[in-house]
Formats: sequence, C-alpha cells, structure tokens
Amino acid sequence: MILLKTLYWLLLVSLTKIICSAHFLPPNYSGDPEAIMDVPEIANRWGYPLETHSVITADGYILLLHRIPHGQNGSFFNSNTTRPVVFLQHGLLCTSSVWLMNMPHQSPAFILADYGYDVWMGNNRGNTYSREHINYDTSDYAYWRFSWKEMADYDLPAMIDYVLKVTGQPNLYYIGHSQGTLIMFSGLSQNRNLSHKIRKFYALAPVAKMLHVKGVFAWLGGSMFRNFKVLYFYMKSLLQLFSTMFADTEFLPNSIVSRVMTQIICGFPSRDSFCENFMFLLSGPDSNQMNKTRIGVYLAHNPAGTSTRNMMHFAQMVHSGRLAPYDYYIPLINKKHYGKPIPPLYNVSGITVPMNLYYSHADWISTDKDVEEYLLKNLPKKALKSVHRLTDFNHNDFLWGLRAPHEIFFPIADDIQADYQKLQIAHSAEPLFKKSKLRDVQSFLNASK
Repeated sequence: MILLKTLYWLLLVSLTKIICSAHFLPPNYSGDPEAIMDVPEIANRWGYPLETHSVITADGYILLLHRIPHGQNGSFFNSNTTRPVVFLQHGLLCTSSVWLMNMPHQSPAFILADYGYDVWMGNNRGNTYSREHINYDTSDYAYWRFSWKEMADYDLPAMIDYVLKVTGQPNLYYIGHSQGTLIMFSGLSQNRNLSHKIRKFYALAPVAKMLHVKGVFAWLGGSMFRNFKVLYFYMKSLLQLFSTMFADTEFLPNSIVSRVMTQIICGFPSRDSFCENFMFLLSGPDSNQMNKTRIGVYLAHNPAGTSTRNMMHFAQMVHSGRLAPYDYYIPLINKKHYGKPIPPLYNVSGITVPMNLYYSHADWISTDKDVEEYLLKNLPKKALKSVHRLTDFNHNDFLWGLRAPHEIFFPIADDIQADYQKLQIAHSAEPLFKKSKLRDVQSFLNASK
C-alpha cells in the first residue's frame, strides 16, 4: 500500500510537469521559499558568499561548481589566509544543494564554511546544474551516454584539478555521500595521480558493493530477478535490448514546476505521508531525527536528474553484487570497451589515501553488511584511519539528520583543523632542516595524515 501511494505521488508530479509550462508559478505561492531557490540564492539568504565556477571535462561535459569561500563569522582561519580546501560531492540523483538543505547550524556546507574552510561543492554531469556539453544538447541521446563510471573517470579529476588550480593548494579534503563515495573509490583504485591530490577522504554512507540493499533498490535490481528465476533468461534478453535501445535518455529531471508542486503536495499535513514514505522507501526507516518540516524542500531539489544508463548501472550492481564498470550485456561490446567479455572488477585494496568511513545498520542503500563484508575487508588497514558505525542513520540522515552535525560534521571539521595545523607546523619547520634531513619532514607530513 505504501509503495502504491508513493507511485501515485510520483505519477502526480510527473503529470504536473507535462501539463504545466517550465515557467509556471502559482499566483499565491506560500510554501517554503527555499523550495524554489537555487543554491546561490539559498546561501545568500543565510548571509554566506557563494561563487559559481564551470569546468570542462576531457570528454566535453560542462560542470558547475559552487564555492563558499568563507563563513559568516570570525573563525580559526582568517578569510584572507591560506585555508583548508574541502570538496563536497553529492550522491545519486542529487546536486550540491544537499549540503545546505537544513538550517545553517545543521548544514555541512555552512558548518565547514563557518570553521573558516574554503568549501567547494561539485555537480556531476546530467543533474540540474551540469546540463551542458561543448557538442551535445540534452535533447541528444549522445549526451546521456554515461554512468557513474564516466563521473569517476572524467568529472572527478576535472573538478578536483580545477579547485586545486584556483586555490593554489596541493591537495584537498574530500567528503562524499553515497555515489560521491562510489566514484572516489573507483577513481582512486585506478588513478594514482588522483591519490596525490586527496589529503583525506571522508566517506558518508559509502557505496561500493550493493549486494544487500533493501527497499525499492532491492526490488528493482535484485528481488525482481531472484524471485522470477524461470523468467531469468527472458529478463536478461530484455535487459540487453533495453541497454542497446533505451539506455541513453534522461531520468527524473528537476524543474521549477516539480519544485513548486512538490512543495504544495508535501505542504499539506494530510499528504505528508506520501512524501515521507517516498523518502523512507528509498533510504531506510524513519529514525526520528529528520526535520519533517523540511521534507518539501528536500524533495523539491531532489531527485535532480541523471541518465537512464546510470540507473541501469546501479541496478547491475544490485543484481550482480559486483563493483565493476557498466555492463553492455553484449560480450563483443564489452570487449571493445574493456578488453574482456565481462567488465573487470575495480580493486580497492590498493588505495593509499587516508579514509574515514561513516555507515549505519539502518541504511538501506549503503548497508552495514556490504560495508563490513566488502569495504572493511578489502580496504588497506593502513589507509583506513577510522570507522564509525552510527546508530539509526538511514541513507539521508547522513546529510540531513538532526544528529548528523554532532556525530559527523563537527568531528570531521575538528579533524581537518587538527590535521591542517600539523601541516602548518611541519611547513614552518622545513627551513630548520638541512637538505640531508628533508626526508624527516616528509615523514612527519605523511604521519600526520
């Protein structure tokens, strides 16, 4: 019944998008203003400076970056000094907006900015803020010919290189959520050059293998196959057909219409259950730490679009239990792309970047079983600096939960501050060392990570 109600809600919003024009606004709209604001407007509303930057990937996608160069008030670091650079990367079907959806004292982007850090927020190809290409338009099938593999191969290096170039820093602190961790795990497993640019990696609701997912993801990508074994051969054939004919389209885009209608629907107490059930069916059970007055804002900004191929890639992960590039289901095509009839596995055991993991038993997408049975067993112990198994955090609570600031973001901010202070001390001590002892300084720098 809950699933049917949720599907009804999605259908209602989809029909509204079709019926209404892209510039429609109710004459007496009285919902939360942040539901129809963009990221710069939200930041400015709370008194934070925000810059917009664009970067072109090696394969021609134009990505938008949002930057909060400093916070509202005085902090440990003066806004004119060299400060830690923190890069925030959103998850599946999201945008940079996820980092500032709550009040300033609860939102990670604002918290980190108020610590005095130089905060950058990425936007992957295909979402609300990154919909341009040097050759293609979003109406072209070729534009949507990507999955998270291309985000790991192209988006991540392009964004990080740009941020380091602008800030003049040799490396940065990376905080990823969900897909934002997946593309970093994949990127680090195959790109040694990327490893030198990440000072520390904080993985929130980390995704690598998805063998034990629950909820809607499990039904779509796993149970649907396992419960119909008799039809497996035919389902696989249909997947091959779908992959070759329909994979390169847009999935769940966002617009001003969907934002307004979501806020209107979720603004009625009698319909709140539709919105809540939609979120909990995807992310995990209600943990009683979500500000339910903000649900309309959360759902107005997210989902924010991706490619159908990207969704297919996630479904493949759930069905196969493999951490691998996109499977074309046709051996000859796979061999053309990967040199093998089956996509090769990513190997996370060689990652050297210091990592800090945050996960929970209540998360239905980044499940405790997948984290403990794969990541904790395969990530190098030397690189795995800390593991935090949080109580009653569903997938969205890592971003918006009312306990998240004190259990995740303030500790991360403190850890960055302590680490950066060590770096400053080490760099100031360098002139005291003779050339023959420079290795001692480097050892100190490595040990301080």
